[in-house]
Amino acid sequence: MLDQLTAELEKRDGVRVMGSLGFENAYAFVMREDRARALGVASNADLARVAPQLTLGSDLEFLSRPEWKAVEAAYGLRFRQSRNYQPTFMYRALQGGEADVISAFSSDGRIAADRLVVLTDPKGAIPPYDAVVLVSPRRKDDPRLLAALQPLIGAVPVEAMRAANYSVDRDVEKAVPAEAARALEAKLRR
Repeated sequence: MLDQLTAELEKRDGVRVMGSLGFENAYAFVMREDRARALGVASNADLARVAPQLTLGSDLEFLSRPEWKAVEAAYGLRFRQSRNYQPTFMYRALQGGEADVISAFSSDGRIAADRLVVLTDPKGAIPPYDAVVLVSPRRKDDPRLLAALQPLIGAVPVEAMRAANYSVDRDVEKAVPAEAARALEAKLRR
């Protein structure tokens, strides 16, 4: 997919795709660790087995997106109930027990902070959304810019991105994006 994207963006827009940062930010089903363990759920296939007794919490648009249609068809997911939330409240609903499983983004900081389990997608129903570095046509041949960006390719694991995201998306002691970027840079240098 990345090769196709690279060719298409170059041909259509003159944009250079340098490569993936090393993480993706795709939709994923997430559960509290204790609840997933108690129900024996580690994958979307496992989730399908127990979904009729569970409540799904989702962001405001997930249930109308093609990702939902694909995963619903692939696994036959049928939840007892579903509720829509603003993303911050969706995590609170999961922690408070109003939702048993949520549709999160795989690089959300609250996944690590709340010790949540990201369910695997063995059928690959949810497409990957790799974070990639794109360079505009004006700068795509700038050797200094390309040299500065190159060390990022493949260097950012999802755990590091989750930590950076959580530092700016929490209730207390929030960092500003520039502080989160500096902390991420320091972590990647180690």
